[in-house]
Amino acid sequence: MSKMLVSYATLGYPKEKEYLEFIDGCVKEGSDILEIGVPPKYAKYDGPVIRRSYKQVSSWLKDIWPLLKDTRDRVKIPIIILTYLEDWLPVLDDFLSNLAKIGIDGILFPDLIIDYVDEYEKYVKKIKDHGLKAVIFTAPSVPDPLIQKVSKISDIFLYYGVRPTTGVPIPVSVDSLITRIRILVDNKLVVGFGLSDVEDVRKALRAGADGIAIGTAYIEAIEKGGVQEAINLVKYFRGVLNEF
Repeated sequence: MSKMLVSYATLGYPKEKEYLEFIDGCVKEGSDILEIGVPPKYAKYDGPVIRRSYKQVSSWLKDIWPLLKDTRDRVKIPIIILTYLEDWLPVLDDFLSNLAKIGIDGILFPDLIIDYVDEYEKYVKKIKDHGLKAVIFTAPSVPDPLIQKVSKISDIFLYYGVRPTTGVPIPVSVDSLITRIRILVDNKLVVGFGLSDVEDVRKALRAGADGIAIGTAYIEAIEKGGVQEAINLVKYFRGVLNEF
């Protein structure tokens, strides 16, 4: 079975028309899953590139729902929403219900296991009770026994972030991290949060990752050369995954 490409886009970035072009290109060039970032109030676990995209979109996108529905209507592959639990706690049931109504497949809260570890089971149940998939994010800072436990209840795959924030390189051996985590995870393992270097991608796949999540590299490509450059990158990463 081929490796999984999870392609990230910030909702509405850089502008609505270009965003829709990009997600269409993600599907056309072989993404298996779309991960759509909803700009949060404070992106505590995102790196500077993703934060820039949030800031740009927040200047004009005041209502996320029409564009989310448009995204769902034009894309047939699974869609996972990435946003922060902290932002939605006061209206969580309404938020999850609205996502389910428009046909979103799942949700990933990067702050769930880190900031709400004592209550994560309650929130995972709430997500699933609304008919959504709960994709769980973990990182090297999460204790091994907890990673082992949540890997069994995470839907679709377990997301493992290799860096403290997205797109921020630190001196860490990706392959040794994945080799260690692979034996704990009884699920599909997707690696991201900092994988923008193709050599890191190959190391992660060789070490046993079932897929990769790419986001920072796409946004940098859009900043430098526009949407088509980012779509070309989707095609490139699909080719790298097909080597395995």
